[in-house]
Amino acid sequence: MERELLNPSGVHPPQAHYSHVARAGNTLYIAGQLAMDPAGAVVGLGDARAQARQCYRNLATILAHYDGSFRHLVKTTTYITHWGYRPLVAAARDEVFPAPPYPANTLVVVQGLAEPHFLVEIEGIAVLD
Repeated sequence: MERELLNPSGVHPPQAHYSHVARAGNTLYIAGQLAMDPAGAVVGLGDARAQARQCYRNLATILAHYDGSFRHLVKTTTYITHWGYRPLVAAARDEVFPAPPYPANTLVVVQGLAEPHFLVEIEGIAVLD
């Protein structure tokens, strides 16, 4: 099975030693995406919905690199730093997935993410056609 570890253009360079995506055959394992624009600037300080939107933009950019789209996502894991952010992140998710079928999702409330200003992180698994 062909494998690839990559940091596609259009998403910020990782701040640590990891790849944004690991591809094994037609399956993409996408690392947790934070609210950072392509230049590495934080988007949506203090705004969980804006941060979730940026996380989804990053996922879309990675999927597009492989000629994929949100319809290829089969599983997402969403991390938030406060349970009160749930409706804000759900609203951003509804913009991306306005109708079924929806990918499987796990929502986890955590004490913190990579840096204190990050409120949301979303990772995904996609299967390409």
